[in-house]
Amino acid sequence: MRHKAILYSDFNCPFCYALEERLVAQHLAGFIQWRGVQHAPELPVPMQMANLGFSQSIEREVVTVKELMPEIDIAFPIGKPNTLKAIQYSIAASRQDPLLGMVFRHTLAREFWVNGEDISDESVIRSVAHQFQFDSVRVDSAAASEADRWQREWQHLGTGSVPTLVRDDGEVLLGLQPVEVLKTFFGE
Repeated sequence: MRHKAILYSDFNCPFCYALEERLVAQHLAGFIQWRGVQHAPELPVPMQMANLGFSQSIEREVVTVKELMPEIDIAFPIGKPNTLKAIQYSIAASRQDPLLGMVFRHTLAREFWVNGEDISDESVIRSVAHQFQFDSVRVDSAAASEADRWQREWQHLGTGSVPTLVRDDGEVLLGLQPVEVLKTFFGE
């Protein structure tokens, strides 16, 4: 039996980005329900250049991701963006078209992790939305409420960690996991 899972993920976490890329590559993305959360909601809009300590932390994270997943396309960003708007737009896009919304979300993540774009900038988000003919997508109160609900759910889990996978039977898996662990988790 193949399990489904909820994925709590933040756009500005390289481990989340890598896990989602791995789930897509292993044809497991269709078995997850993505829930965007902010593990660092205090990050400013617009994104600011990281100071030396923060920059070294980001560099260590990216190096670790490359060690765990050498095939991933990932760059060293100059900082980390606030991700609330990206989450809210992803919710709105997925409501309009679930499959295209997923591709939109993955493209937003790549804009940050590959191209270094500031995805806290609404003009960057709208430019990506335009690529998918989501020009009419707006963040409404329903998308904002859903993002708030997901944030509270994730906080209630108490892991304090992203990515967090919660399987339909309640089993929890944290972090960027190897392919075999993911296959076992999903019951492949």
